[in-house]
Amino acid sequence: MNIGYLLHVLLAILFFCYGICCAQISVIHFNSEWNADNNFDITILNDCEKKDVVICHNEDLQEKHKINSVPTVIVFNGDDEVIRFEANIMMQLEATRKDIQKEIDKIILAKFE
Repeated sequence: MNIGYLLHVLLAILFFCYGICCAQISVIHFNSEWNADNNFDITILNDCEKKDVVICHNEDLQEKHKINSVPTVIVFNGDDEVIRFEANIMMQLEATRKDIQKEIDKIILAKFE
């Protein structure tokens, strides 16, 4: 067999596995304009789709996901909510990037079990 052919097959398998594992994981960050000082930067998260939502401009999403405090970060596996990180009484998110990334990594690892 040709080494170039094997390399193409290997790359195709890697992209396929990446798509299966990561494409369905999404993270949505909900906040409001009046609480912009407490935004959480989800762009630093890996292996997931990311979306920021300003709830005063997206009341339908606020109702759909039952957002009661901001900021709130929700991790989804497909359409299923896996975990939710909500603000404390000071309207600050206590979760760290590592906490959220750990949950994303758990979803990915579970796909291989």
